[in-house]
Amino acid sequence: MKKFNVSLRKTKQNNTEKCNKNTKRRAVNFSIILLLVVSTFGLLLLSDTTRASTTTAHHQWIVYVGGQSSDMSVMTMGFYPEIITIDAGDSITFIVNSTEPHTVTFLSGNPPLNPFLPQSLLPMGGSIYNGTGIVSSGLLFPGQTYTLTFTTPGVYIYQCTIHPGMVGVVIVNPAGTPYPLNQSQYDQIAYLQNLQALQSGESLLQQVNLPATPGPNGTLIWHIDAGFETPVSTEVTLNPVNSNVNGLAILSMAIPGELTVQVSLSGLTPGKTYKVGIYEGAAEVGGNVLYNLSPITASSNGTGVSLTTLKIPPLSPYIPTSFGIPAAGWYINVSSSGGAVATGDVIVPSASVMRFLPTTLTIHVGDTVVWTQLDPAEIHTITFVPQGMPIPEFGTPLSLIPSGGHLFNGSGYYNSGPLIAGQSYNLTFLTPGVYTYVCTLHDGMGMVGTIIVLPNDVQLSSHQISELNKTLTNVWYNVSGQLLFLNSQLTSLSGKISSINGQISQLGSLGNELTSLNNSQVAYQNNVNGKISSLYTLIAVLLALVVISLIMNVIIMTRKR
Repeated sequence: MKKFNVSLRKTKQNNTEKCNKNTKRRAVNFSIILLLVVSTFGLLLLSDTTRASTTTAHHQWIVYVGGQSSDMSVMTMGFYPEIITIDAGDSITFIVNSTEPHTVTFLSGNPPLNPFLPQSLLPMGGSIYNGTGIVSSGLLFPGQTYTLTFTTPGVYIYQCTIHPGMVGVVIVNPAGTPYPLNQSQYDQIAYLQNLQALQSGESLLQQVNLPATPGPNGTLIWHIDAGFETPVSTEVTLNPVNSNVNGLAILSMAIPGELTVQVSLSGLTPGKTYKVGIYEGAAEVGGNVLYNLSPITASSNGTGVSLTTLKIPPLSPYIPTSFGIPAAGWYINVSSSGGAVATGDVIVPSASVMRFLPTTLTIHVGDTVVWTQLDPAEIHTITFVPQGMPIPEFGTPLSLIPSGGHLFNGSGYYNSGPLIAGQSYNLTFLTPGVYTYVCTLHDGMGMVGTIIVLPNDVQLSSHQISELNKTLTNVWYNVSGQLLFLNSQLTSLSGKISSINGQISQLGSLGNELTSLNNSQVAYQNNVNGKISSLYTLIAVLLALVVISLIMNVIIMTRKR
């Protein structure tokens, strides 16, 4: 019996010890689990508080749309800078920088819009661009802006609907990618690109020399350029890509639709053959091949040259004479079996001359004048408006319909209607006098000309006529320059008055905006303080539970003893 009691006590003691051990283990496990749960909630709250105090900064960029000379005789046709690199989430504000209107249109691979349809000149697609669909500013006039936010990484080529070849490129990198350039650097590039186009256009004003040709019955046929564009040519510097290869590409178009490309390279491996092509996109990110050029096999001194002639379509399918090179969106790529070895963006400084050249022409009764429109990026009219009649607004039926025939008797309304590149208009003058004509689309830019018709019995030598034309042209430029200056001063004054009025109205709402901003800041701070307070509370609870867990462990250890 004693042995049985002893055995029973040992069994109870062992069971008690096991129970104590299990209780202790459960208490420790409970403490650990509780600690992990509370810690997790604390970290989540801390992370949420951190996120609440952090905002993603998106940049606002500026691109200038077009440009012009001080007298508006030259309009540059480009987006400046031609290529800009931003991040997803950033916005670009496009600012019209010329008297000539433009659009900012992203086609996303869709066919070009018909510039002769009114709906093509309306805004479409909104102010957010994800790389798909057609998004357009609609027709923008001087001083107007258009802001577009880019949400999706990619390479996007855009254009002006009404000016074929006026093209720009936006490269969108993933959000958070370091920017290659800042706005100040892009502004400098924009200035230089616009300046180069301006200088190219202004140089053409001094190069017009159109001699008369014999007409019937001893008369003469005179020729006037009704606007024209800078020559289609540019040079491309080819920079090395993980190689020693570099060079130069010259693109030119002496014959409409026939593009000549000469590529000269150095730093090549002797005897090796390199592929050369024109690609669509931008050199820094790549693109798809448009035209394969003649390959280059390196000579013994590591140099090589190729010459390729291409047949290319018009820049706009709606303007069959719009042959040219886009201002941006092409690049030259040189590659070997290992990939690209040299590349360079094709940037074309393009400008339109908004003048009739010669501006003043002296002829005799019976002579004929032929105007030829030479600018594929523009539309012009030759319109004689009789005294007392207002100049028709372009777009009205009166401005669009050819009127008056081809025999000018000194009175009445004569109009060529819209002329695209390659089209001509002629008038034979029957009555002596001084006659002024305009382009109804660009008369506000000074696109005005004068025809002086002398009687047949007044004979001047070709030198005298030339000197008279020069004198009258200089007088015209001086007068028109002064008028344009006065107009610009009035416009500037009007702008300043509008600005002052705007500032006055803004001051009225500034207090409300500051109050709203202050209230938002207070609410935000209260929210953060509340989350921090909650975090402190959780930490206090965590510490209390840890203390309770330790006390439970002490109690269990005491019971064990």
